[in-house]
Amino acid sequence: MANTAKSMIDKGRTQLGYREGKDNYTKYPPQVPGLAWAQNQPWCQTWISWLAVQTGNTDVIPLTASCLTCTDYYKQRGRFHRSNPKPGDLVMYGASGGTHVDMVTEVSGNRIRVIGGNTGGSYNGQYFNGDGVYEKWTELSNPRIHGFARPAYKPGATDETTVLPDVGGDKKPPKGKFTVKRGMTLLGICALLGVSLAELLTANPDIKDPDKIGEGQEINIPAERETAKPDPVKPSPSKSAEKGKQDESKPEASKKPAPDAGGTGKPVVPAKPDKEQPKPPVKPGPDTATTYRVQRGDTLSAIALKHRVSLSALLAANAGRFNNPDLIFLGQTVYLPAPGSTNHKDSVHKPGCPCTCDHTVQGKPSKPVAPAPQPPSTNSGISIESLLPLRTQGVQKSWDRPLNAAEIENARIIRVEALRAFGPGARRGERAAVVGIATAYQESRLQNLQGGDSDSAGLFQQRPSMGWGTHTQVTDPHYAAAKFFSTLKAKFGSGEFSYLTSVPLIELSHRVQLSGSPSLPGHFELSAARLVVQLGGGQGEGGSLDDSIKNASKAVVEPAEAGLSAGWVKPVQAQKGTPFGQRGSMWSSGAHTGLDFPAPHGTTVVAAKAGRVEFAGWAGAYGRSVVIDHGGGIKTRYAHLSAISVGVGQEIAGGSPIGNVGTTGNSTGPHLHLEVIVNGVQVDPARFIG
Repeated sequence: MANTAKSMIDKGRTQLGYREGKDNYTKYPPQVPGLAWAQNQPWCQTWISWLAVQTGNTDVIPLTASCLTCTDYYKQRGRFHRSNPKPGDLVMYGASGGTHVDMVTEVSGNRIRVIGGNTGGSYNGQYFNGDGVYEKWTELSNPRIHGFARPAYKPGATDETTVLPDVGGDKKPPKGKFTVKRGMTLLGICALLGVSLAELLTANPDIKDPDKIGEGQEINIPAERETAKPDPVKPSPSKSAEKGKQDESKPEASKKPAPDAGGTGKPVVPAKPDKEQPKPPVKPGPDTATTYRVQRGDTLSAIALKHRVSLSALLAANAGRFNNPDLIFLGQTVYLPAPGSTNHKDSVHKPGCPCTCDHTVQGKPSKPVAPAPQPPSTNSGISIESLLPLRTQGVQKSWDRPLNAAEIENARIIRVEALRAFGPGARRGERAAVVGIATAYQESRLQNLQGGDSDSAGLFQQRPSMGWGTHTQVTDPHYAAAKFFSTLKAKFGSGEFSYLTSVPLIELSHRVQLSGSPSLPGHFELSAARLVVQLGGGQGEGGSLDDSIKNASKAVVEPAEAGLSAGWVKPVQAQKGTPFGQRGSMWSSGAHTGLDFPAPHGTTVVAAKAGRVEFAGWAGAYGRSVVIDHGGGIKTRYAHLSAISVGVGQEIAGGSPIGNVGTTGNSTGPHLHLEVIVNGVQVDPARFIG
């Protein structure tokens, strides 16, 4: 094996035509050390990591299944470029380089030939819609390209890549069907197939919510336009020139035009949109008067995000101006709708939310300035029976174990937000609270989880990457619950909320969560109803809530005290910095939730105690972080890391390296942020490590 670009390209070409198995874990991830967590994940970056292992390039290519991690790796080393690619460079796609990755195999003028895994392309004259290893051409002007990462290959006179003849790599995908696999998103499918989101949505009018697709769902595939060159030249005003241009770009334009509907007998020639002097959007007004000049590297999605509008609203404001919404040109004028516009008559954009997808908007509160209603001190008018208007769904189960104080507090917050959203009463807010608590218990066991599947977090396992808010927001129980209920209202409407008592709980829950197992929250409907009665001051079954809280409070403290005696080590060789509990506005909770250890960038971080890695990856404000479960309800979190050296599911001994000190996420300088979490409650780490 040789540490060269040629070795990567030649090895990659031996894999052409390979198609991965159902769980994306058949061939490549098992052969890459540390990628046991990559099952059911898109495998484009995993494939690059596999090539590095096979060719001896692991010293210059990070072993990861995350495109964003790879992009950051090269940016931190000053080896990331926006132009002038070379064979062996990695092409990073998406606004931040975190959507997809290919490898450059050849450069020819304004085009590059790329090879990648988990992509679409042709092989032996047949086109495959994604999920394979293919080589194809793309334009350097492709707006989806974020830039090029250049590994520090060893130079050598023999590092010359063979230029292969075209073998059908330019063949375009037919209009057909694509089957969604687990973990896929529409944006990921766009990068995989080489089409824009607008093209994909146009070909799939039945997709009302771009954030909600399911495993096994079939979607229509539009024809690929990745190799089409943009033509910013203004068309000639003459009819003959216009017709000639139509004949060049649209084969159907050569057909005889149909007579117009007015009976004049004159043929109707479709007008070519003027790219230099576009028509104003439909119904211009004060909300659509703002314009924006396209800058180098812009995409429509990025422009929508920057100006806090949804992509659909941006396209509506520029109706008819983009033949291909994925091809926009430097200096082009884009009309901007009002900030917060979503192109949806029944929704408004949530203030402060940077998301641009329509599904993220929240309904208008009935009283925007009114304080949140507090649950009544007594709930004598509410009974368990009144909260179960329909037959309970599925076999009813009790909680897996008695709820602790933190879990009960989270349930109380859900009830508070339900009352805020729907008002008091068994048929309104209290019934909504049953739905919310049952759903949250199924998703998180009522624990405010800081990480889960992919980037899921919080009580309802909402995903920042799918538009539910930032990591800080979705791990705020009040925000997460309010988001759940506002989405429920957006799905079913406001009014008298009769659906709360006429629609089964599992359907109410599923319309918000779109879970792969929609029936599971129904198992906890009765238990949630009992808890809601207790939270309202009633007894329900199983004793008073006061007794439950007293017993649960012991569960929060006792495991911590038991763990003080042995097995704990200092996670980094550095002096202590900001202590636990220090107040300040820089923290979203108002207080510091851990203990800091300022240390030089790259300092080794070790596990404070033996345990099993529960999470390893990007976690919003925490940056790159690792969470280790030590058993007995005790977990530790290591945040702001510059690098991670462990994977999910890995058993770790106390004192074993897990990563390096960094300053990723919400950080003002290199340091380790250590948290100790006992039964879902953050406690002072100094009690454990001295």
